[in-house]
Amino acid sequence: MATRISIFYLRFLLRASFLYLCLLPSVKNSSAEQYNESEGHRSHSHNVKVCSLLPSTVCNHTSTKGQNKASLKVLSKYSPCSTLNQGKIKTPNYLEILRKDRARASYIQSRIFRQNEAQAITVDTKPILSYEAPFEFYITVSLGTPRQNVNLLLDTGSGFTWTQCKPCLECFKQKTQLFDPSKSSTYSAVPCESPACFERRCISDKCIYRAEYVSGRSSGIVSTDRLTITNGFGTFVKYPHIFGCGNNNSADIDGATGLMGLSRSPLSFISQTSQKYFSYCFPSSYGSTGYLTFGKTDEDIRNKFIKFTPMSISPQLSDLYDITVTGITVAGKMLPIANSEYSKSGAFIDSGSTFTTLPGSTYVALRSAFRKEMSKYKMIKPVKSEDIDTCYDFSSKDRIVIPKISIFFKGEVELELDVKGIMIAFKKDLSQVCLAFEPNTIDSFFVLGNNQLRAMEVHYDLAGERLGFGPGSCS
Repeated sequence: MATRISIFYLRFLLRASFLYLCLLPSVKNSSAEQYNESEGHRSHSHNVKVCSLLPSTVCNHTSTKGQNKASLKVLSKYSPCSTLNQGKIKTPNYLEILRKDRARASYIQSRIFRQNEAQAITVDTKPILSYEAPFEFYITVSLGTPRQNVNLLLDTGSGFTWTQCKPCLECFKQKTQLFDPSKSSTYSAVPCESPACFERRCISDKCIYRAEYVSGRSSGIVSTDRLTITNGFGTFVKYPHIFGCGNNNSADIDGATGLMGLSRSPLSFISQTSQKYFSYCFPSSYGSTGYLTFGKTDEDIRNKFIKFTPMSISPQLSDLYDITVTGITVAGKMLPIANSEYSKSGAFIDSGSTFTTLPGSTYVALRSAFRKEMSKYKMIKPVKSEDIDTCYDFSSKDRIVIPKISIFFKGEVELELDVKGIMIAFKKDLSQVCLAFEPNTIDSFFVLGNNQLRAMEVHYDLAGERLGFGPGSCS
């Protein structure tokens, strides 16, 4: 019995020591940076504690940005701050996320291909979301009179907002009450003859929508009601707001109630509210919160650190936010890729994707440069089923040096990635920490996912047809 107690006590001390070391301020940081500076690499690498790559277990609320009525707190599903977790720590399953990313990319690219075949010249308004997605970030808004809260996942690649509603024939589990239209004095079902009945699909003179996913579906009644955004600075109201009242849903979206579409589609929240400017900051740490702001604030006007690149408006990517990539650097060195390779590859930003997907040749060049800079660390053999080919075992390391990666866009705009946008810890014991990019095996598109945008402010200026990046305050 004494031996068992001793072993248990020893394990407890080891775990406590590990956590204590992670929480300690770094005493090695200044000397490490001086060493890097003397070698001429101070600005080209991150010197970090390995345990800082793990999800945080403590909630640190970041205030919403500016005194703007339409500014909301953004939460990760995996955050200890998340109401979907009810304060419990939830570790993201990156292999499952990777699988969903690929399914999403496959559908989006097949949709683009079909549009090319048809030589489409108008925006597709149908919210047929025939892909599975690893949506991570959500906001809380209110629908109806009196207000009922709904938790909506954010998606710049979708054009329609929907939430689960009573009566529900089939519903996935959610953490809050279903929206009940019978309790809202401002709720209305959209009739078939209305211009808002975009699919012209009706049952009993009620307009119906349908959203298809790899893992299921959402369908229900196209509706209008009062949408309210409330924060400490006031209230923003949109009425009537067109949305989907889903009463037949089998697509489980992990505890949220629905989806907010933020694309350039005429049915998106952006188009319906005539918001020509919005921005967000996704937190670097799962223990922090981010923010989403509709409209341009005084801070935005004064902020000289936001650098803008033009957004294209092409038939191929009509409702997505497409941009032009001009180069990528690893440890300050530009990848040996011709400008023509970037120009022939379409690129768009997608908040619903986690990993950034690169054209095959670009990924190979990035991987090669990254491995060269990480040569002093031993790579582990990839597990075939995981299809992640650049991983390291850092379980015995205290600190590591990771090369910085920057992506450049048209207009000489540089996006320097946060360290958590470069490497992801696939295992809690840090025995598998991997490069957070993946190759596009289907087409040549460059998809900029949310993981590479952590701790950055991303600004969408629709009136100016440009997209901006700058340092955020949600790290």
